[in-house]
Amino acid sequence: MYTKSLTHQSVTTLDISNDLVVIGRLLIAAAINPRFCAKLLNEPEGAVRDGFGGEKFHITDATMKIMTSIRGTTLPEFIQHLDSGLGKRLLMSEQFETHR
Repeated sequence: MYTKSLTHQSVTTLDISNDLVVIGRLLIAAAINPRFCAKLLNEPEGAVRDGFGGEKFHITDATMKIMTSIRGTTLPEFIQHLDSGLGKRLLMSEQFETHR
């Protein structure tokens, strides 16, 4: 999330492009390691926090909130719900930008 000062107001814009890169790496880790996948499905916040193979995953609080709300039993189901949640977040971001 970036905050830029325009005149005397502070406007916050959402930028999830970094989150998308991190999520890609996170999902690859889940696809290649069943133990990490199980942790992602059952405890997404812990999986993100603990990382995988020495790599840490840094995502925004808004994206973490979406991930922790998902109750998927399989990786494809988790991905589908994550895609839906991120899509809604992008749509809200676009609506915010057009109303400024």
